[in-house]
Amino acid sequence: MGMSQDKTSTSGLSSAFSTGWIARSVPILALGVFGALFVRHILQMESTAIWAALGSLQWWQWLVAMGFTALSFRAIGIYDVLVHRVLQTRQHPNLARSAGIKAIAVSQTLGFGAVTSALVRWRCLPDLSASAIARLSAAVSLSFLAALAVVAALIVPPSGLIPHSNALVLGGLASLFGLVLLARLGHRLGWIPAPVRASTLLVLLSATAADTGFAAAALWVLWPEEVSFQLLFAAYVVALGAGLLSNAPGGVGAFDLSLLALIPVSNSAAAMAALLAFRTIYYALPAAIALLCLIRPTPVASQRPIQHPEAALARQTAHVFPHKKAPLLTLSCWGNGAVLGDFPETITFSDLQKRGAPSAVYKCSAKHAVHARKAGWQTVLCAEDALIDLSTWSTQGAEKRQLRRALKSFATSGLHISEVSDTTSLAHIAQRWARASGGERGHTMGRFCPDYLRHQRVFAAYAGTTPVAFVSFHTGPLWTLDLMRHAALPSGAPLPNGTIHALVHAGILAAIQDNAHQLSLAAVPSAAMNIPFATRAIEASAGLRRFKQSFAPTWHPRYLCAPSKTQLVFTMATLAYAIHYPLPLPHPKTAQRNDENYSIAPMSRTCEARATPLGARQNVQYSTERPV
Repeated sequence: MGMSQDKTSTSGLSSAFSTGWIARSVPILALGVFGALFVRHILQMESTAIWAALGSLQWWQWLVAMGFTALSFRAIGIYDVLVHRVLQTRQHPNLARSAGIKAIAVSQTLGFGAVTSALVRWRCLPDLSASAIARLSAAVSLSFLAALAVVAALIVPPSGLIPHSNALVLGGLASLFGLVLLARLGHRLGWIPAPVRASTLLVLLSATAADTGFAAAALWVLWPEEVSFQLLFAAYVVALGAGLLSNAPGGVGAFDLSLLALIPVSNSAAAMAALLAFRTIYYALPAAIALLCLIRPTPVASQRPIQHPEAALARQTAHVFPHKKAPLLTLSCWGNGAVLGDFPETITFSDLQKRGAPSAVYKCSAKHAVHARKAGWQTVLCAEDALIDLSTWSTQGAEKRQLRRALKSFATSGLHISEVSDTTSLAHIAQRWARASGGERGHTMGRFCPDYLRHQRVFAAYAGTTPVAFVSFHTGPLWTLDLMRHAALPSGAPLPNGTIHALVHAGILAAIQDNAHQLSLAAVPSAAMNIPFATRAIEASAGLRRFKQSFAPTWHPRYLCAPSKTQLVFTMATLAYAIHYPLPLPHPKTAQRNDENYSIAPMSRTCEARATPLGARQNVQYSTERPV
């Protein structure tokens, strides 16, 4: 019996070894076979004719081809951004895009794509584990292949390149269906933390079409004979597929011979010269630039903690950009994202104009807006922040009459306020509030999540032992009001007047005891009336402004800044969209995302409270409920 098991085990290991050896040998064998055929094809031509054709290419052809190559690689970076978003790796979009571009630039030239692309991404994203990098690279490759099949099904049949292309159309539909099915299955089984939206698939297909379209345009500019772009685009997509299937480095041989077979030319030497020029511009040049960039490693963001009043937003949909001078809390939007609030004095606006840095600033102070204008940036008033000086604040004064009435009304309501430790008990309040309010806003504002609230101070109003409303605060030298949620009483009666006032008042008293110097009641929209939708936004927030005004804060203007008016408009539009239609919240269990020991374990539901090492779910700072 034991001998039989040993034989079976030995056989399995031998089989696995042979399978792995064959998989590793495929690129080498493909390069040998197709490379030999390609070299034979070149040797049949006169080398002097090829060099002469290369020399006849105009300088503008080289420059335009380089421009199309740059646009193609810009689209290539979108693949990684989308996959990072779906896998919820919490990497900054700029870093994800840059890593993806470098990985594909190197892997498509050196071959062995699964290995080389993973190594490049690991070099660029040191915060991620080996298992996370492997899943990321596999997901990027699989999604691109499926998207390429769909693009081919849309591009090739109308071009007339292949007379009978029904199979190609069916293959594209099958690839799209398979990608959707695999994504849903992966999410259901817990392998993919976020559901893949239709908008994500649309962006993926658009990026693939742009990537291959610009690459085909680079080749089209260099092509020696008259040929329609539609025909060459279709031929390029088919030849690219052949090169990918061959798995040879750069698709050498398979790509070139397929393209020459699909587009007959009268001057083979000139066509070969165009292909060599294309390989130089689209393969060799990007790979060389990427390898040079890889000499300097990416700093590990986790080694430099961020100092920001709302740093906890990085646990939701904000990102930490590891600037070499200081980490920056940023929001995804048009371009390279926007820094949230004021940035450290060590960083200037000229630093933000460097490649890869965030290209906008959102809700900065008037002081920073002045510096932005001096740097030639465009600025616009976007909000007003309600700040309270805790060293002098009290409930006395004529301007706080409404607050005193609200607190007096709450005192007779029969409710009481306590600081919350088990924030999971507040889930039903958040759910009811979201249903009544048309959903939670996000991006620049926090959303309900027990794990997120563990890093805040939370105060709830109770009817007996049942919580009916709560507020939360970012803490530090500056406290900031974040979530305000409420529901009806257990009896069905409406929430008593003054409840939210009393909760915020409890937070103010706790901030004073915590020796904080200021408390922000958060910003409300404020903009010039000539800005689109400004009037609507201001009217919609009028009630919120009146509520905050009852605490008699000092209102401070906040600005949106961008290098140009165009960037300012697009930044404003994309931020507004992300606030009203935020991305799904990430899973809090980072161990399951990035640790090899847990990377294949099914993930818990979004925003499930994390357990401490002792197994008790509790607030990071406060382990028991305390009356206020």
